[in-house]
Amino acid sequence: MYSKLVPLNIPSGWAIIHNAFGDEDPLIRDGGIVNFHFYNEDLLLIKPITLEGTSSTVDQQGYTFKLGWFPHGNPHGCYRLTLWKGEAEGAVFQYESRERQTIRRVIERCFQLMMNGVNADQIETEIQADAKSLEKNHRIFSGTRKRIFDNKKFVEKKNRLTYSQVGFYWPVYYEVSNIICLEPKSNKVRDDMITSDNKKL
Repeated sequence: MYSKLVPLNIPSGWAIIHNAFGDEDPLIRDGGIVNFHFYNEDLLLIKPITLEGTSSTVDQQGYTFKLGWFPHGNPHGCYRLTLWKGEAEGAVFQYESRERQTIRRVIERCFQLMMNGVNADQIETEIQADAKSLEKNHRIFSGTRKRIFDNKKFVEKKNRLTYSQVGFYWPVYYEVSNIICLEPKSNKVRDDMITSDNKKL
């Protein structure tokens, strides 16, 4: 049932106790999410482990990652990632987002910070500082910036699509990426004739 899971880069020393973090969009019917097994309050549980020879034990005093969708099966809900320390009653860190890829990046960033020696108290500060780069960019046509010149003098930069944003056959990509950079010429009429800058060659 959980064949479509979000891929996670988990460093050694950690174990996934439970995983239903699905890489699947919500299927909404009658105001609820049909595939609620991917959108419930118990999606992911990651705990640290201690290796002892060929066996391992869960470190109950270490950090624990918990992920769920709140409220359960609600299309208007969101993912909530929580980091706990041992048996503490309060969460050390919490992050919410509706984008599963954002949650994936936050989880992997947390592991990266931990491996670099950042303690739990500082993780939230670091994640909030990185929030803009971790969140998904919804601007479809942001792309790269094309430099516009007028008589060899730089005028401005305009958005230009990147190949990865369109995935077209390259001649089509070239035309599409340049269309958004074109500016309409003003229609100048003189003696009922179109001026040279609007003539067809």
